[in-house]
Amino acid sequence: MKILKFRYLTFIFLLSMIIFSSLTPIYQGKMTTRNLTVVQNDIYEISQLNITFESCGYSLYGEIYYPTNKTDRFPGIVFCEGGGGYVSAYSWIPKALAKQGYVTFIFDFPGQGKSEGILPSYAIDIPRLNLFLRFGASLEATIHSRMGIWMKVTKDAITFLISENPVNYLVNSSNIGLIGHSLGGFAVTGSAAQQENIKAIVALSHAHTQLIDELTVPVQFQCGDLDIKTKSIFSVLESYKKANSPKELIAISGGTHAGFTTVLGSFCPCPSWQKDICLRFATAWFDYFLKHDIAAYYIITSGCDHLSTIIASRYNFGEGEYILSIPQ
Repeated sequence: MKILKFRYLTFIFLLSMIIFSSLTPIYQGKMTTRNLTVVQNDIYEISQLNITFESCGYSLYGEIYYPTNKTDRFPGIVFCEGGGGYVSAYSWIPKALAKQGYVTFIFDFPGQGKSEGILPSYAIDIPRLNLFLRFGASLEATIHSRMGIWMKVTKDAITFLISENPVNYLVNSSNIGLIGHSLGGFAVTGSAAQQENIKAIVALSHAHTQLIDELTVPVQFQCGDLDIKTKSIFSVLESYKKANSPKELIAISGGTHAGFTTVLGSFCPCPSWQKDICLRFATAWFDYFLKHDIAAYYIITSGCDHLSTIIASRYNFGEGEYILSIPQ
């Protein structure tokens, strides 16, 4: 009976998301290219490794993406998913970054996706909607994060990327970036304070407001101006205010919490431009601070279409506050 009830609630949830996306015209529209690079030119072909690593007594699943047939060393980037998340919901970001010349690592936290947890790994998997509903994932995320396990796992993931992964010879261990969404943004900003090899951070939707002022690492915050339910706007604004420079805030017009994921596929309740803007500014942030690419400076300091008119996107590199102008 409980199983039938759970399946019924799941069906109602999916149906409501489909109806919501079909009734929300602001989330539909053609991407303009006047001042926005819609598709970045991929520099490298990439390969993928599926791995497991140990942390906090759990065997955790992860995926590594890296430039194919290369012997150069690249900056490394660790991606941390949100609470209740799973690798396939976020893999579009580390894959895109790898094509730009990074070795990237994404993994499932304990009790999420394909990783071990406290509870059995029962889940409903709907590949056509890229939906993976694991029983108790949100509960485990809450428990583990409050116990400090998420930050410990993040540090272990960094160690695995630079020291233990099968292609660690491709990683420049002194040049590492972190990116995370929601509770993953909390984890990356909270775990980086004592890590000397972390050189740049991107926090999507949330950050660790209590520890953010301890960071001396360049940090970029991103949020959608319609992401109200998760209180991410308030978290990002408070974190940006407390953060040390260099820092940047990117607010996406019509952006939502789910818009940083590929959950529900084409039915995702998010604007068509959200992922393009997210990737545009995140990639440029890493290019500038990890690769020292001067051309990236122009991108991160220039406005573009579909930035929020409600929340001003801005940056401060230690010489005062500057607002990113939106093309008229």
